[in-house]
Amino acid sequence: MKKVQKIWANPSAIYREGVEAKKALENMRIKSARVLGVKPEEIYFTSGGTEANATIIQGVLRTKLENGVKPQDVHIVSTPIEHSSVLETLKLFEKHGVKVTYVSPGPDGVVRADEILEAITPATVLVTCMYANNEIGTIQPVSKIGAGIRKIRSEKLGQSGETTFPIFHVDASQAPLWLSCELEGLRADAMTLDAHKMQGPKGVGVLVVRRNVAFEPLMVGGGQERGKRPTTESLELITGFTTALELAQKEREGKSKNATAVQKYFFDQLAKEIPQAVINGSMEKRLPNNVNISLPNISDPEMAVLQLDKAGIACSTKSSCLKGEENSYVVETLGGQTLVSVGKDGASDDAEKWRSRNTLRFTFSAEMGRGEVDEIIKALRDI
Repeated sequence: MKKVQKIWANPSAIYREGVEAKKALENMRIKSARVLGVKPEEIYFTSGGTEANATIIQGVLRTKLENGVKPQDVHIVSTPIEHSSVLETLKLFEKHGVKVTYVSPGPDGVVRADEILEAITPATVLVTCMYANNEIGTIQPVSKIGAGIRKIRSEKLGQSGETTFPIFHVDASQAPLWLSCELEGLRADAMTLDAHKMQGPKGVGVLVVRRNVAFEPLMVGGGQERGKRPTTESLELITGFTTALELAQKEREGKSKNATAVQKYFFDQLAKEIPQAVINGSMEKRLPNNVNISLPNISDPEMAVLQLDKAGIACSTKSSCLKGEENSYVVETLGGQTLVSVGKDGASDDAEKWRSRNTLRFTFSAEMGRGEVDEIIKALRDI
């Protein structure tokens, strides 16, 4: 068995153990950069996706605002189905006069790249759009958006020499187990990743930022992470992140094939056994491990989750980050007028009244089989 090297020292220390820790840290940075197709100095280790999202959004906006640009002259383009860490950060700046355009997805939960690009104005400094949705699993056309933004920037170059804005940020936290996360393939300038979304440890993530993008740090007080994230790096967590990322990207195609087959089987059985159920989001453009449905005949979705838990089935209602909220704002955005009904009977006319409240979200593992799907369907039928 390979001996595990234990490095306990602070990577910022200059004594021998600290130097060893620094070398190990930079080795993890190099490995992560290699997987993502970027330079090591474009990798910033964070505590997770929430911090990474807040860092890049606030960092880019503050760079503009602290250079004398007035808030009312700053514009952002995003979508209303982003993770709450993005939406809440945008709301903070809206209170101070920054303008934000939210481009809604279609009824299938997928935004249209041309609508994002049409929302960009000369004042737009940032476009932020997630790769795959954390609730309904829909995959967004980020590479098309990124390519369009690059075209806009090239046109700006001929007019004023400005090549940086708008900056394109992609929250890819949900993607590594199933989709390629090479930054150039996404045509992005910045990207967020979170270890625990790819079977890694909790409490560590990465913000990838191209070298030509200027952004202010979220916190001050130290020179770690090239002055952009001033706190002592956890080498243990960073090693866990890097290992999880390498494995996720290496094994994603094989795992996706099995998960997609199981997901299809679930949808087929759902149509047979619970035809009044509604699938939230596109059945084609979604992560293979995600199932998000709404059921009309449950009075309390949280009680349904507890009943399923008692049956040995773990699921969620809305996002785990939305404690206290009654409805799923993501599903609410999809509306009730155009529904993907799995059965012949279709959905009731008042679907918009219950659809965003009565959501159940299942996340499949790549090793899951049909027998487990049958158990879930039976339990759903029982409640």
